[in-house]
Amino acid sequence: MEEFRFVQTCSKDQEGTYAKLPFNMPEGIERIELEYDYPRYAEETLPEGTARREVNVIDLGIYDQKGDLFGWSGSNRRSVYLSSTSASPGYRHGKFKGGKWAVALGLYKIESSVEVRVSLRIYPRERLLLRGDLHIHTVNSDGSYSTAFVIRSCTQAGLDFIALTDHNNTKQNSEIGNPEGLTVIPGLEFTNYRGHANFFFPDPEIRFNDNFLVNTFDEMAALFRRAREAGALISLNHLFTDCAWEFGYEGFPFDALEVWNGPMQSFNLRSLELWHRFLCEGKRIPALGGSDMHRNELGKTFGTPCNFVYSRGRSAADILSGIREGRGSIAYAGEGPHLDMDIGGAGLGDTAAFRPGLEGLITMTRACRGDVLKLISRKGAEEFTVSFDGTWRRRFPVEDSGFYRLEAYRPLIGFPMLIALSNPVYIG
Repeated sequence: MEEFRFVQTCSKDQEGTYAKLPFNMPEGIERIELEYDYPRYAEETLPEGTARREVNVIDLGIYDQKGDLFGWSGSNRRSVYLSSTSASPGYRHGKFKGGKWAVALGLYKIESSVEVRVSLRIYPRERLLLRGDLHIHTVNSDGSYSTAFVIRSCTQAGLDFIALTDHNNTKQNSEIGNPEGLTVIPGLEFTNYRGHANFFFPDPEIRFNDNFLVNTFDEMAALFRRAREAGALISLNHLFTDCAWEFGYEGFPFDALEVWNGPMQSFNLRSLELWHRFLCEGKRIPALGGSDMHRNELGKTFGTPCNFVYSRGRSAADILSGIREGRGSIAYAGEGPHLDMDIGGAGLGDTAAFRPGLEGLITMTRACRGDVLKLISRKGAEEFTVSFDGTWRRRFPVEDSGFYRLEAYRPLIGFPMLIALSNPVYIG
């Protein structure tokens, strides 16, 4: 965190003008907090009581590196914030470009002379572990809840991010608004009689409106290429359900596979088998999950399953970069468990250079006694049983096996159920 403090003395002859307090904005900033103070009122003690009158009025705003007004709150707020995902009313949010910015002071009313104290705190982006749901519908397609209700419910559920993925529709993306504490990724679910796929967009300003109603493979492939050119991350969804993916997996761009859709069922296990086969073939395709939430049903609500993603910040672009790079895991709920792995300093999604004697470290957070952890590679699987509740760790010798990934199982109603899985650490 970097902090700037300004003390500006303004005189009566400056009344009715605007002043700038310049500062240098670094690159890679996640959040800005701005507050100021000055004596707005004067008080006079009288025999009948205390008289109070307004003597100074100073307005507040901020300029960006181009000299454009990035936000303005007048004199209504003594403190404001701007972040990559939300901001105080009257201020923009998004990416903060480096350069010479300035605090804006509007010297509306000055009785004689006034001292204005300004404090500015700048927070850089940092590596975060965020939780979210990547497959949610609203009333804009066949969901039961409004966009506002979905956002409010997911905030209350403690999620850090969600994606709005209505069928062949982008109306929900114009209804995101300015939610605080929740990153809402604009998206849509390409919905065809031969399969479904999610398009996730890194910038809320992207308005991708295309002809989603395609009839042929070539039309589908052309649509996917246009979406990719617009910045979309593309995930093929619930591959073996009633609306299974029938277009094949060659000849068009996609970035990830939704291997876990809603409560764990047999069709998810088939998707998991396909993903594992791709990994064994040397294809580096990230896995993700999504509740496919339309309404509350038995075993289905927001964040079931939940994606745990290591991200460089809270913006949609940062989160999608983490997903694209495979830097995460999936669990049956937001409470975890969370699976992680380190091999020679390489984490999930990274590549570890193989060398003799190389070791890996497994970490399972919120583990329960009796959980079974599977360490899976191209050469097979090794099982470990957790002997206590808490954070469980295990070291293992690394072979030149292409990749290592994790699956966790827990006995539920007498059967071992898959409760979490991780993306791989690759061995190269």
